[in-house]
Amino acid sequence: MDPHLLLLLFIPALIFESAFNSDWHVFHKVFGQILLMAGPMLLMATGLTGLMMRYILQYKVIDGVEFTFTASLLFGSIASATDPVAVVVLLKELGASKKLSTLIEGESLLNDGTAMVVFLVLLDLVKGIELTAGDIVLRFIRLSVGGPILGILGGIVLSFILSRIHN
Repeated sequence: MDPHLLLLLFIPALIFESAFNSDWHVFHKVFGQILLMAGPMLLMATGLTGLMMRYILQYKVIDGVEFTFTASLLFGSIASATDPVAVVVLLKELGASKKLSTLIEGESLLNDGTAMVVFLVLLDLVKGIELTAGDIVLRFIRLSVGGPILGILGGIVLSFILSRIHN
């Protein structure tokens, strides 16, 4: 089975379930903190992980292939994506505040998307595709904003179709 097929089948359903079960009012209140953690903090974690791989652990050549700094950043983008499912379940069982669990779950929701965008941009750089700073910013915006716009349009179309179904 093609791994991309698995991603296309399961990731949207998992993201939808997480978004559907989120409390919109609490999410709206902590949205600024979520964006801070899922945006600049993810980029910082990616950069620090890349620096650690390259300069502290000194991975420079692996099996005769040069491990460039861009490849180190690519690894950092993979390792920086968080998955706090167990933490959110534990917080709900312990009766922690709704604000804290929504903050962690919302950060995870947006963090995965940001990590994927950073990964795709860095993958092009590792492949040797020459990108200017403007190209990187444009690609980042296209990938970050294009997905939600397509999701909203798909939701509107599906809502229209479902409103036409009787009984």
